[in-house]
Amino acid sequence: MKIATYNILKGGSKRSHWATMIEDHNVDLLLVQESYSRKEHLPSMLFPTMGESVWDKAEPNQWGSGIFSKTGSLKQIHVPRFNGWVVGSEIRDASWQSNIETVFVFSIHAPAGNGGYAGQVNLLLDEIARISNGKEVILGGDFNLTVSHWPESERPSSKKNLAIQERLDKEFGLINCWQEANPNREPQQTLRWTRDRTTPYHCDGVFVPKYWKEQLQDCSILSGECWNLLSDHNPVVATFT
Repeated sequence: MKIATYNILKGGSKRSHWATMIEDHNVDLLLVQESYSRKEHLPSMLFPTMGESVWDKAEPNQWGSGIFSKTGSLKQIHVPRFNGWVVGSEIRDASWQSNIETVFVFSIHAPAGNGGYAGQVNLLLDEIARISNGKEVILGGDFNLTVSHWPESERPSSKKNLAIQERLDKEFGLINCWQEANPNREPQQTLRWTRDRTTPYHCDGVFVPKYWKEQLQDCSILSGECWNLLSDHNPVVATFT
């Protein structure tokens, strides 16, 4: 089973991002940001029976955040104050669900605002905590701040970022898939800055419940020239048994 998060840049100009992740990389649960709706990326004429999805537009932009699942039923959740930047779904009866009846999944794109990105991430986490009300959650997306800790990094985590990482751990009971699968390794770049494409910046991540740790096989960041042409972000893909 594979979960991926991918900011596809201002809607996804080539409209191939969803199909590439789902078909070429066999992703079961795809969380997208800065994406056009499913009908643009998986038109029913070409993909008549492929999974279910939810999507919400981040006004005044034409793009927003979305969730796609190959199996199961999805019920969309609107996140107050963050519509289109964050979209959620209750997922039932997916093939990868075993003893859990409902999983709350959220695709996150942190906006700028009061308190900077850290302030906005804390606010959206407040809303997610209220909505999920202690039930199992999966989070993924572009947090616009460092989500993995590496003390020797050229761009070390600030105290605010470290507090958010701790909150995801302690309050939500989640593990960072990339950090868990790649211990004692400097976080790889997930965002290539327009003005500085070489400085590592690791702001995209997938977070799952801690008990999934035993099933986590790998978490990788897809990179290379083909990905550079599609977006300024790289997909993060977590693989589970």
